Amino acid sequence: MPPPKKPPIHVPKKANPSLGYEVLIYLNSFYFGMFACCELSMGLLKAINLTYPTHVLARDSGFVIGLCILETIRIILGRKGSLAEKSWQVVLSVFLIAPCFFGVSYILLLQEYKLRLEYVLCTLMIGLYLTEIWYAILFVFSLCRPVAFE
Repeated sequence: MPPPKKPPIHVPKKANPSLGYEVLIYLNSFYFGMFACCELSMGLLKAINLTYPTHVLARDSGFVIGLCILETIRIILGRKGSLAEKSWQVVLSVFLIAPCFFGVSYILLLQEYKLRLEYVLCTLMIGLYLTEIWYAILFVFSLCRPVAFE
């Protein structure tokens, strides 16, 4: 009697980019919480200990607060859009990376006083942005392709 045949192993054809994007958004939500706390506390430390012209202090504080608000909206849209596979929320989240990227670049390059910790935190944030853009583009393109039923 021949041995029974094993059922064929089902191997997916392509990896789902939604998973990579969701993991990056999830990771960024925790990293950004730490980033925002550090930036706000370093800003407070610099405002107390260093001499700032009034308009420069207001500008730097405005950039940090604006970045916190935009990044929070971006993360919420990215998480909801990715979980529900609604491409408009993901696309809006990807477009919001640009102003957030410029906000982090301002902190990294153009701020009046910079700390070494800010260089490290901002560089990691920019790296997260770049990988999120890559996976978000893959995710949006996977949503746009036609559904094939086999």
